[in-house]
Amino acid sequence: MQHFKRGLGLALLLFIWVIALFFGAAWIVRLNWIPTHFVGIFQDAFVLFGVWIFNRLVGHVPVQLWSGHHLGQQLCLALPTILIVGLLFAANIGRVLQLPFSTLILLYLGYVLLIGITEEYVFRGVLLPIVARSFPNQPLISILISSAFFGGLHLMNSTHISLTYVLPQILFAMLLGTLFAGIYVCTHNLALPIILHSLTDISVIVQLVKHPSMANLNMPVQTSITVALFYASLLVMAIFWVARQTEHQTIKTEI
Repeated sequence: MQHFKRGLGLALLLFIWVIALFFGAAWIVRLNWIPTHFVGIFQDAFVLFGVWIFNRLVGHVPVQLWSGHHLGQQLCLALPTILIVGLLFAANIGRVLQLPFSTLILLYLGYVLLIGITEEYVFRGVLLPIVARSFPNQPLISILISSAFFGGLHLMNSTHISLTYVLPQILFAMLLGTLFAGIYVCTHNLALPIILHSLTDISVIVQLVKHPSMANLNMPVQTSITVALFYASLLVMAIFWVARQTEHQTIKTEI
């Protein structure tokens, strides 16, 4: 029972807290105190600060933001994920470069970096080691549960984006969450997942320029199913890879 309270139970509480933070930030935004272009930045910063407070007061897990120890070996361990992220980045950077230059693009670049920092700190830095308290010496189970939480959070997008668009998002988030967690467990360096996460989200800049509210994004049902099945197959492969990668690794759960 103690393992559940300090582990999976606390992780569920953190997940609820994160959702509450997002809705709390959205409520503040509705007061029109935040300029439109800064709404996303405010929301992510609000969540990041709220989870930092949660960890200081309740979670008490070590967040290993940076480790330069054997950096070359770390990059080798992250190579499969780097290749996947590199392909995604290459596919989207051209679209970004085609946008007319404005200060907004610089602002959105900062926002993309903040997304990476916030989501990696929350789900890999804090939630993953909390879950691991319930599953000592079983890093893969902890990784899969934390990635399921990460994917599930994207259901909130269905409040303003079609479900056909959100379904592939959930599976894609679980795929990347699994890969990023594997890197973090092996390298004890959260900076690597943060950088890779930010590069993955470079397409958000195009979406924000063309759809500032991120509303009414849609995808045909058949396309949604096809993309979802593709991501699901990649997720299965990622699970096998991370299982081998983390087989003899341990997750630090106490400060």
